[in-house]
Amino acid sequence: MNEKERLGEIDARLAEIDARHRGRRYPHAIRDEWNGLNRERDELRATVGELDVRRRRLAEIANSGNPAALEQLGAAGQDPDPVPTPRPDQPAPFVRLSDRRPAAVAAGQSFADHPVVAAYRQAETRREEAVVGQHGSLGSLLNSMSTTSGSAVVPTVWASRIIDRARNIAAVMRAGAQVVPMDAKTVQIGRLTTDPTAAFRAEGSTVTASDPVFDNVTLDSKTMSALLVGSMEWFMDSPNVNDVVENAIAAAVALKLDQQALFGGVIAGGETGATGFNTTFPVPPNPQGILANLLANAASSVLGSGANGTAQTALTYWNEVIQTIFLPQSFNESPNALLWNAKLAQQYASGYDSTGQPLAVPAGIADLQKIVTNQIPIFTQGTMTTRATDLFVGDWSQLLIGQRLQFVVQTLTERYAELGQIGIIAHWRGDVGVARPRAFAVYRYLQGAA
Repeated sequence: MNEKERLGEIDARLAEIDARHRGRRYPHAIRDEWNGLNRERDELRATVGELDVRRRRLAEIANSGNPAALEQLGAAGQDPDPVPTPRPDQPAPFVRLSDRRPAAVAAGQSFADHPVVAAYRQAETRREEAVVGQHGSLGSLLNSMSTTSGSAVVPTVWASRIIDRARNIAAVMRAGAQVVPMDAKTVQIGRLTTDPTAAFRAEGSTVTASDPVFDNVTLDSKTMSALLVGSMEWFMDSPNVNDVVENAIAAAVALKLDQQALFGGVIAGGETGATGFNTTFPVPPNPQGILANLLANAASSVLGSGANGTAQTALTYWNEVIQTIFLPQSFNESPNALLWNAKLAQQYASGYDSTGQPLAVPAGIADLQKIVTNQIPIFTQGTMTTRATDLFVGDWSQLLIGQRLQFVVQTLTERYAELGQIGIIAHWRGDVGVARPRAFAVYRYLQGAA
C-alpha cells in the first residue's frame, strides 16, 4: 500500500467516526484513535507533498536540455543537485510554533522538498513555471537581464540549487547546523531550556513536581547581499554561465554565513582588531552568532581570552582542546564536531614528543569530526603576534540557520557601463539562532602555527 492509498483509508475512517458520533462526545478510545489518525494523516500529506515536488523537479531536469544534468539523471535516476549527507545521530526535529510542522530541512533532504518550501512553491506555481518555461535556467534569466537594469525573484527550483550548494560549502552546515525555511519575516521555533528530573520516593510519599521549561528561538530576517561583476561579453557568450554564477553566489553566501554564525554580534576582542576582521558585527544588521550568544547567555562556556593568548604546553599539549570538548558534556550536551582554522589545525598536527614522534591524538578528540574554516581569523593578541585564533566545539544541530523562501537577483548595467561590465547582486535573507547555548564552547586566543 502506498502513501496515497493509506491517506484514503485514513480519510474514510475519520469520516466513519465523525458520522457515528456526530454531535456526541467521543469515548476515550475513539478520541485516541482520532488523534492518532490525524497525526498520521499530517505526516503522510507532508511526505506526499515532498514526493510530488521531487517528481516535478526531476521532470524539469529531464526537460531542461542541460547535458550534464541529463547525464547524471540517467546514470543515477535521481535529482543531481547535491544534498548534505545525513548524520547518523540526527536529533529530534524542531517544530514551528505557528503550525507544528517540522522546522528544519532534514539531513539528506533538498531545501525544495521541505513542506514549507513545497507549499510556497505550489502557491507560486503559475509565476515560477512562466519564468522557468521562458528562460530555462538561471544563467539564461541573467543573460536576458544583462541588457537592462532590473530585479527578479529566482524560481524556487533554481534558488534551492544555490541553497543546497551553500549547505555543502558552509563549514557550520557540514558540521550539522540545521536550515529552517522561513515563510514570514519572523519565525518562532519551540525549544526545551530546562529538562524535567526524576527522583525515587518512599511508598505513599508526595511526588515532587519537576516541570520542563519551554520557550522559543525567534528567527528575524536580515539581509545579506553579494555583488558579482563580469564583462558583458562573458554574460552573453559563456556556455556555463549558469553553473559559474550559481557556484559563485553559493560560495559567497556560505562563507558569510560561516563568519556570522560564529562571530555575528561580536563588537570587541582581538578578532575585530586590525589584524583580524578589522571591523565589528553589531546586531542588527548582523545576526547574533555563537560567540556573542555565549558571551551574553553562557559566559562560562567561553574559555581562554588571555591578554597575551594561550600557548600550548609541551607536557599537556592538547589540554585546551580537551577542556573545550568536555565543557558542553558537563551540561549533558553531546558535541559532534570542532571547527578551527588551518593554522590551528597545523599547530596540533605538527606537535612532536621528546623522541621526535608525532603526538598521539587523545581518544576524546580523535572521535570528533574536525572541520577547517578560515572564516575563523588569525590575529594579534597582546604579545602573541598574528598567531592567536579561536576554537569552536559543539553539537551543531543546535545551530539554526533561518532561510527566507525568496531569493532575489538584480542587474546593474549602468553602474559599470563605461567598462563594458555588468553587476549582479544576489540578496539572501535569513537569520542565525542558537537553540541551546550550552551545547557549544569556545576557546578564545589559542596559539596557531606561525
